[in-house]
Amino acid sequence: MAATVRDAIRELLEQTMATMDALLVASDRELPMPSSHACAQGKDVWTLLSNDIDHEKIHTGQILEGRYESRITASPMQRLLAEWLAERARLIGSLVGLTDEQFNSATAPGQWTYRVIAKHVLKLEQDSLKTIADDQAARAGTR
Repeated sequence: MAATVRDAIRELLEQTMATMDALLVASDRELPMPSSHACAQGKDVWTLLSNDIDHEKIHTGQILEGRYESRITASPMQRLLAEWLAERARLIGSLVGLTDEQFNSATAPGQWTYRVIAKHVLKLEQDSLKTIADDQAARAGTR
């Protein structure tokens, strides 16, 4: 694991993409298959993966409790970033399982497509970051 928080976050994000790539090519038929991993508890792939999810929740709680007990409170910007990351994960999760055809179809008659919604979210975010950078530069130039 990386020695810095920023590098650890990057490593976790990169592993998230690798895990998504691996699981997106697996089919639902794989889930009831036996798993030899100890965390599957002698059961199947579904048990292994659901145990991994629970394992992550347990350790997230451990980190949050450690931060609470040590009085390591996130700054307002850090809190916003953490909440944004959780929402981004929910957005990505809402797209998982759509076919490319579905992704390019309307969410309802007369509504945007799933792709247009994802693009809209990205464009708005990029525009917000550009505005923040421009505003910072303008403030720096006036001081």
